[in-house]
Amino acid sequence: MSVLLCTIAAGFVSYGLVPERAALALASQSSSNHSTATLMKQENYEEIDRFMETAIDRLDIPGAAVGIVSKNGDIYTKGYGKADASGTAVTPQTPFILGSTSKSFTALAVMQLADEGKIDLDTPVQSYLPDFTAANAQGAAAITVRQLLNQTSGFPTIAGLKLNGSDLSIKQYPATLKDMKLRGAPGAKFEYSNANYNVLGALVQAVSGQSYGEYVQKHIFTPLSMDHSFTSRAQAEQNGLSQGHQSIFGWVKTANPPERPVDVPSGYIMSSAEDMAHYLIAQMNNGVYNEKRVVAEPSAHLMHGKDGAPMEKGAKYGMGWIAVDHTITHDGGVENFSSNMLIDGDTGIVLLLNKNGSSVSVITEGIRSILNGEEPPAIPSENGTDWLIRVVSLLVVLFVLRSIYVTVRWKRDARPERRSIILHSLSIGLLHLALPLFLLFVAPQLLQLTWEIMLAFLPGISHLLLIASIMLLAFGISRLILLIGSLRNTASSAARPQ
Repeated sequence: MSVLLCTIAAGFVSYGLVPERAALALASQSSSNHSTATLMKQENYEEIDRFMETAIDRLDIPGAAVGIVSKNGDIYTKGYGKADASGTAVTPQTPFILGSTSKSFTALAVMQLADEGKIDLDTPVQSYLPDFTAANAQGAAAITVRQLLNQTSGFPTIAGLKLNGSDLSIKQYPATLKDMKLRGAPGAKFEYSNANYNVLGALVQAVSGQSYGEYVQKHIFTPLSMDHSFTSRAQAEQNGLSQGHQSIFGWVKTANPPERPVDVPSGYIMSSAEDMAHYLIAQMNNGVYNEKRVVAEPSAHLMHGKDGAPMEKGAKYGMGWIAVDHTITHDGGVENFSSNMLIDGDTGIVLLLNKNGSSVSVITEGIRSILNGEEPPAIPSENGTDWLIRVVSLLVVLFVLRSIYVTVRWKRDARPERRSIILHSLSIGLLHLALPLFLLFVAPQLLQLTWEIMLAFLPGISHLLLIASIMLLAFGISRLILLIGSLRNTASSAARPQ
């Protein structure tokens, strides 16, 4: 089970739940080989196409879309694979759910309002959202808009890992944090949390007087000609939203989790490769796309994190972007999609996948390598990992079945030997009480996850781990009761006169 737990922990890094880790790795690789590519020749396009076809095949990705841009506005976009079960081809216009790549849109909206003088970044959030609070009311009152943007509010990662339902609105979200304990003093240190950006979504609504979706549509999507970008699942589906997928025990299955409107500001904006190419051009040109300015130049620089919150490996978190030297990037993942965007010098790359848990950073790094005239890294096949998951899962099932057999056999043995009692005591203590209790309660805390999130983002093995842990705990309690009974029987037998 420890192997299975390690698999889950590693999986969540690439699934976007801790996107800064994967983004940091990609940014570090990119900054060490700073890109100076403009846009490519036809043979470069063909090499990227071959690389992408290999990647989606080896990583078992149903469909993908790529956008590559240069600062001067050149664009190359391409779709690969299938968008849905009917075989519809992915195109540059096919919408995907972005995951945490959405955060920079929310940051852009906040900075637009700051440019207009409607928001002061260093003013406490409660000045705009009176219902915003936390378990530490004094600490919550000190949290500023800038601290939310830079992920230094003090809210822990787990605060943003609740799967909110469709009944909760963006406006209501800030009040839901009233019982959440801050990890530290506001502004003291960086800690990534979706909660920060959901609160910012409510801030955009309160200050602008528009819904979050209306504001983003009018002030970001429309001026950037993002005609296939949405904040509403229904609108996206009407315009060809790709079907999302999950890997369950290594087999890729379609997945359609519930819509989560309150989480749109932190992770559920939908967009296409073509639209994201427009967005990257604006980011690379200090807020200008096609002679339209969407944010002031100083604000654009501020967003990109040069003066952001310090992270590990010399990186800084800006406002929806992670900066390392010349590179800014961010990736994302929801239950059934994943994405990555990267700006490296004069080149921008966006990658959209209709499967979660795939190595978006590996693919993006491969594209970047081709742009720089380098050999792309080999794409590892997921077959080995898939079979490891299946084998370990089978071993867990066999272990549980053995526990059932041993428990039944012990029950039938009215007077077990002393050696048997000692072995069963150790088994009960370590394997049937300590291990399941650790997996059920301690491990999620160490991973800064909840079982709700684990079951949604990594189904199959998470379900197996949960069920097996509960069953082992039940068997442990049963065997403990039987052991106590056996000890009493042994004591009674010893006390009888011979």
